[in-house]
Amino acid sequence: MRLLPLLLPCLLVLPLTAQKAKTPPKAAAPTKETKVDWDGEWSLHAAQSDKIDEQIDAHLKDMNFALKLFWKKKLQAACKSFSKLDILAGDSFSVTMGRERPVDTPTDGTEADWKRSDDVMFKATLTKEGPTMIQTLSGDGYTLKHLFSMRKDGNSLALQVTYSHPKLDNPFSYKLVFKRND
Repeated sequence: MRLLPLLLPCLLVLPLTAQKAKTPPKAAAPTKETKVDWDGEWSLHAAQSDKIDEQIDAHLKDMNFALKLFWKKKLQAACKSFSKLDILAGDSFSVTMGRERPVDTPTDGTEADWKRSDDVMFKATLTKEGPTMIQTLSGDGYTLKHLFSMRKDGNSLALQVTYSHPKLDNPFSYKLVFKRND
């Protein structure tokens, strides 16, 4: 009888160890990056886009009167809304914003010269990764960073524009939304 209490725990463990070990679920195969179709003509979707003058006023609200006037003029000259956007993709990208001259840049971040329609010179770079593309325009004492984000439907994109200047305490930013023309 003394043997039974000693064997009882062994008899209970035996069925548990006899069960087949469960195999962990297979890890999902890495998804292949989908090709983003940037090519095309795009139109501004004003209802989903920021009103730039209102954004500028809100950004400068805490400045004194003279600085507010100075920066408002600077921001209005540099930060513009445009009704259309044309993108030609390939080994290099050509991005035309409104009636401006096209910005032609390779996609590897190599610097290219670009002259705006008012003859101001900029250094332009462009990098892309999946559904985002970053175009940087540096010149005339400030930098404009354009962050293009393709939406999942592939028929709309958001453009986040950030203006930075060494003498402006906080960068100014606004968003424009574009729909693909059929």
